[in-house]
Amino acid sequence: MEHETITLGAGRVRASVVPARGAIVSALAIDGREVLYLDEATLADPEKNVRGGIPVLFPFAGRLPGDRLEPDGTTMPQHGFGRRRAWAVTQRGPASVAMTIADDDATRAVFPYAFRCDHVVSAVGDALEIRLVVTNPGDRPLPIAPGWHPYFRCAPADKVAVVGEEPPVAPGTLHDGGEPDVGVPAPESGVAVFAIPGLGRLRMRLSTDLKHLQMWSLPGRPFVCVEPFVGPAGTINTARRVVVPPGGRHETWARLTIEGAR
Repeated sequence: MEHETITLGAGRVRASVVPARGAIVSALAIDGREVLYLDEATLADPEKNVRGGIPVLFPFAGRLPGDRLEPDGTTMPQHGFGRRRAWAVTQRGPASVAMTIADDDATRAVFPYAFRCDHVVSAVGDALEIRLVVTNPGDRPLPIAPGWHPYFRCAPADKVAVVGEEPPVAPGTLHDGGEPDVGVPAPESGVAVFAIPGLGRLRMRLSTDLKHLQMWSLPGRPFVCVEPFVGPAGTINTARRVVVPPGGRHETWARLTIEGAR
C-alpha cells in the first residue's frame, strides 16, 4: 500500500516523512548521503510495525512490565500506540511539517487520558529537528514518557566498532552476534556523540527531559539504533515520568546531524 510521503529540505538536509505511518521520518540525507536504514516492505504493510526510519514512541518508549499501565491497569504493547496511528497534517512548508493525533475512543480504551500530541519535523541548516508537543486538555494529570527510535545505517561487520564518545560506550557494546539491547544515561550536557563506521560522528542535541539512550540492533541487519527516551522501559509507571498538568503542555525535542565520514 502506498502512503503519502512529504519531502522537506533546507541547507545540507533532505528528509521524508510519512504521516499515515505514525508520522515516521522515513529518510534523512545529509550532504546527499542517506543516514537512516529502512525496511521498505514494513513501511508499505500497515499490519506491520515499520522497521527503520525514526518512529515516534508515544505515550511511552520501551516495554511496560507485563505490558501493564499503572495505576490504570490497562495494557499496551511495546512503545505505545503513536507509531501505529495515522497522524493528520496540520501545517507544512518547504522545510517543516507538523502532524497531530488526539485521544479518541480507541486510545482511551488503553490510555484513559485526554491529550493532543503534535510531531513537528524540521530541516534546520545541517540538522534534522524532531519535536513532540504534548497538550493536556483534560481535567486530570497526563503521564507520558515518550521518545524516538532512530535506525542509523551501519554494516553488520562494523557494529563492534561503534563508539560512544559522550556518553562513553566501548567498542563491542553493539555487535552482530545477537540482539544487543543496552541502556545508558544520556549526557548531562544534553549532547550525545557516537562514532559510527561508514556514517560519521552522530551528534544528537537533546531536550533536558530526554535522560536515557537505548542502543539496539538485530543480527544480519545493517543498522544500529541509538534511541533517546525520557527514561528506560517502564518509566511511565514511575516517578521519573513526565506529568503534564490539566491545561498544560510539554515539549520534547532532539536535533540530529552527522559530522564527517569515517
